[in-house]
Amino acid sequence: MVEKLIRCTQCNKVIPHYDRFGDFGESSTLPGVEWASDNLEGQKEFLELHRGHVLEELLVDPEAMVSDRPAFEPCRVTYMEAGNGKERFLIKRVKEGYDRPAFYELIPGQIRVADISLEIQEEELRRKIGCLNGSFPLPPEKVGKFIEAFQEEVRGISPERWREEMESTLPGENSLLTYGSIRDSLWENVLHRCEKDFKDSELELIERFIRDHRNLGNIFDLRIQNKVSISTPLEKNPA
Repeated sequence: MVEKLIRCTQCNKVIPHYDRFGDFGESSTLPGVEWASDNLEGQKEFLELHRGHVLEELLVDPEAMVSDRPAFEPCRVTYMEAGNGKERFLIKRVKEGYDRPAFYELIPGQIRVADISLEIQEEELRRKIGCLNGSFPLPPEKVGKFIEAFQEEVRGISPERWREEMESTLPGENSLLTYGSIRDSLWENVLHRCEKDFKDSELELIERFIRDHRNLGNIFDLRIQNKVSISTPLEKNPA
């Protein structure tokens, strides 16, 4: 992941900047800069076009970055925010092919988190229970009651404070998805919700099933989906 960018303050253009390039202040040149092979042409064009201009370093904010594909896929569209200590900028990164360099451009606007949804992995949970071959001997209606109690507890988690209710988290398949395992106190609430519909022996069975499968990366992980938007400044009406 690119952590730094170089911005021409006069033309408002950017290119990637890697740590090994060395530090620079407000110099109009970058002595000793070394570029990866797929960026050599971009380097030549950038330095030629911006010769004599003031260049500055932008630091990418890793918490303000969204992509349309998983991070391990290089060919994707990514939006990121970066700053110079005084201003923040929105940058769009596009890489269209493995043999083509990524293209970076500054665009107006900022990244906004529009909503966060939390949901259980119901299909995976039912499939797991169905594969236990009798070691989880509850009738389908009781399985449904247990899943309903789990869902009700998750619905009570505030989207604004979901991190406080997680014991641990795991990155998902893309930058907008996170998996999380809930805290002990929430599992106690789930069991309490089940008390009115289950016998003591059934509650013990459920408690053991939860204990055996609640570790992070398992079927009880919540899917925490961030829904974001790119807000752009309103265009002024022509006079």
